[in-house]
Amino acid sequence: MKKGRRYSRQEIEIISKSALGKSLNDILNSELITIEDKEANKGGLGQLIEKYLFGMDNNSDSEPDFMPAGIELKVTPYKRIKGGKLSAKERLVLNIIDYETEYKNEFKSSHFWYKNNKIELLWYLWEPNKDKKDYIITHEKLFELAKSEDLNQIEKDWNTIINKIRQGKAHEISEADTMYLGACTKGANSKSLRSQPFNSTKAMQRAFCFKTSYMTQLVRKYIGDYSDVESILKNTKESFDEFINKVIDKYKNKTQKELMEELKIETKAKNVFSMIISRMFNVKSKLKETEEFQKANIIPKTIRVEENGKIKESMSFPSFSFEKILNTDFENSDLREELETTKYMFFIFKKENNEYVFKGIKLWNMPESIINSKVKDMYTKTQKVIAEGNIVNHIDKYGKRITNFPGMHDNGVCHVRPHGRNAKDTNLLPVKDKLTNATEYTKQCFWLNNSYIKEIISEFIK
Repeated sequence: MKKGRRYSRQEIEIISKSALGKSLNDILNSELITIEDKEANKGGLGQLIEKYLFGMDNNSDSEPDFMPAGIELKVTPYKRIKGGKLSAKERLVLNIIDYETEYKNEFKSSHFWYKNNKIELLWYLWEPNKDKKDYIITHEKLFELAKSEDLNQIEKDWNTIINKIRQGKAHEISEADTMYLGACTKGANSKSLRSQPFNSTKAMQRAFCFKTSYMTQLVRKYIGDYSDVESILKNTKESFDEFINKVIDKYKNKTQKELMEELKIETKAKNVFSMIISRMFNVKSKLKETEEFQKANIIPKTIRVEENGKIKESMSFPSFSFEKILNTDFENSDLREELETTKYMFFIFKKENNEYVFKGIKLWNMPESIINSKVKDMYTKTQKVIAEGNIVNHIDKYGKRITNFPGMHDNGVCHVRPHGRNAKDTNLLPVKDKLTNATEYTKQCFWLNNSYIKEIISEFIK
């Protein structure tokens, strides 16, 4: 007879290991159980595993799934990506954040700690066009926070989230505020709101989560090949922030030429600044491919400021599909997902006496208020232009097509413009353009204005 929630730690491990190499259908068939399609479609694979492997009814209790063992069960997918690498398919959502109570606790007396300090992870391989009952459970791991090398950073992340609640800023929380432990939106839509204790403004309902980027590193560490991943904190007990400050102190106000000499870089390649910032961190690979940057989903960006204080380049995102933009609301868009979950590390180089000088580093993520106003407005206007087949406004005297997409001067933060190799590098239009009858158009992407980037790093270029 299945014990449901009353299994011991040893029994949980034995049962979890017994499921390796099996699908849900295999588990059902081994016990001569069948389930109706209607029932199978009610919940995710995790809920079905809870029920049919452990005999545990679905619940939303505040306690860990297994009591008194104090272990939470999480069934989570990973996938294969280009080059055969493994990647988490999604973040690992933990417990809902109760803004009204959680701020009263310290980390190890918090509901988060009580619920999630021991997690039995069951990984399954997600494959496209496959029924969820046929996904194979491949690996298990008891993840104990108290024994994790990431405990200090996770505690710091928890405090970052809680301090925003204490400051009456729960409505400004963003998943990108933190490194490994995030606060993701959790609700049917943007109207899923909760009250907060120190501000009358209601905040989006959120749950603690381990970010997709962090889960990807766990997948690669415990399932895939982790041997080629460099760490910037190797052979040091310094925190990430302490290491960053040490890099700034060591290299600040040095010219590009001085940095290249000191870091032993001899090249005329266009990516010389990328090489400089990697060597600053004493890594051979690209900085964005190091363990800490991948775990926290930090994207390094080099910002070059001219002698007149201007920044030439705006910051681009990948080109988008016109059809996907048309059929995806902002809350579920790739753009919102990226801005909500990504931190950017800006390396600022300012030209002085005709030489670029390293001025410092800024770790930044876009405020939630900007995402939900300026960026959302640009996105919805872009949708409208595509939906109405109103791409081209006019063709100027040089034969250049001038579009109706939001431009640099529309909101001061972001805009849309081409990102193709040339005018012939196109994507299909879901609605034919009225003016030109075009059924495809030059690839476009979203950009952050160079003037907005200048505002972000203004303290470095005064």
